[in-house]
Amino acid sequence: MTYKQLQPTPIIKVIFAFVLTLLAIYLFLAGTLFGAVLLGIALKFALREGVEVDFKNNRFRKIYSFFGLNFGSWAKLPQIEYISVFKTKKNVRSRALTAETTRGFEVYKLNLFYNTNQHIEAYITDSKEDAFEAAKRMSTVLDVEIYDATEQ
Repeated sequence: MTYKQLQPTPIIKVIFAFVLTLLAIYLFLAGTLFGAVLLGIALKFALREGVEVDFKNNRFRKIYSFFGLNFGSWAKLPQIEYISVFKTKKNVRSRALTAETTRGFEVYKLNLFYNTNQHIEAYITDSKEDAFEAAKRMSTVLDVEIYDATEQ
């Protein structure tokens, strides 16, 4: 059984990255170096990060995904002691010429703990129910307890 979680990306960002990629390839093939710069920017827009856990082969990896292509190196999955679900704030910074603002919103993170205090961040969502549903699925496979740290 393999479990994969990628950060959600707004559809407008995906469309923008795709159009920018097409424009970058066209410019690069037309002989301008600006196409390579645009391609780098497009790939940054298309980048999604996440984690993939392969329970069958007892390994995990942090993945970087570009248009559905996943990259990342596998590491041995340590002996997981427990799963923790907790609430935290995710800050998003917005800038415009001379002004900058930071906006925060609540997210729920699911961590797999091992060696007492080390952890693997396995899931991020804005829904408490979704976080606990993912925790229950992983708990069943790993045969470990779930700790609720959302109210602390």
